[in-house]
Amino acid sequence: MTMKTDLVNYYRLHDSYLRYAHSEARTKQLSDVYKSNKRYFGNRVLDLACGGGVLGFILEQRRHNYTGVDINPDMISAARDHAKHVGSRNLFLKAEVTQLRIGGRFDTICMLGNALCHFSVSDFARVLQNVTPHSARDSHFIVDYRDLVSLMFHKQWNLKTKLVQRDRGRISITKGCDSKAGFVIVATSDLSGRNKVQFAHAIWSPFIISAIMREHGWVLKRRQLSKRWAGWLDVYSKT
Repeated sequence: MTMKTDLVNYYRLHDSYLRYAHSEARTKQLSDVYKSNKRYFGNRVLDLACGGGVLGFILEQRRHNYTGVDINPDMISAARDHAKHVGSRNLFLKAEVTQLRIGGRFDTICMLGNALCHFSVSDFARVLQNVTPHSARDSHFIVDYRDLVSLMFHKQWNLKTKLVQRDRGRISITKGCDSKAGFVIVATSDLSGRNKVQFAHAIWSPFIISAIMREHGWVLKRRQLSKRWAGWLDVYSKT
């Protein structure tokens, strides 16, 4: 069993997709990631679950070639609109990354912004099966993620945890944990309790992702704390 989130409605109703488009805050976040990991970004970059493609516009200014992929039509539409507005040559594809078919070789593959929370272990394994053959020699894979195992162990995320975010107009309540699928199940609504959407947040931790990456031919090169996601940002090298 694989839990799924109604991504389109979730990002329309409870976590505006416009936050992941070309905004000042998003640009700063990804610019900081780029600056601290610049040496791992090669000429050709494949950005999985790219959201509004903000990373692509940052990279294009530094003469990288960029391809962004996302399943959410709102995200891709926002990315393409901005690309048209600024005359960008970045390529944005609307596709399910677990089923991605793409040609060529990439020097860097990334999945940033805690996008991994939407992917189960089996989902991510399929992603790696699809993209690893398209990674160039000496390429890197960059991914950040929330360390949910640590948060649960330290009782910072429990069942029935209720999070009220008035600035975003939403309430999130953790309803359960599906250990078979590897997700915690979160119900989100507006502040009045309406417009409910079920959100499946995948359970990740360093020991889980390292094992999967190693199985698909990637070895850990660098791991740094990601305070934003209460987790980590990992850089892997292709073996």
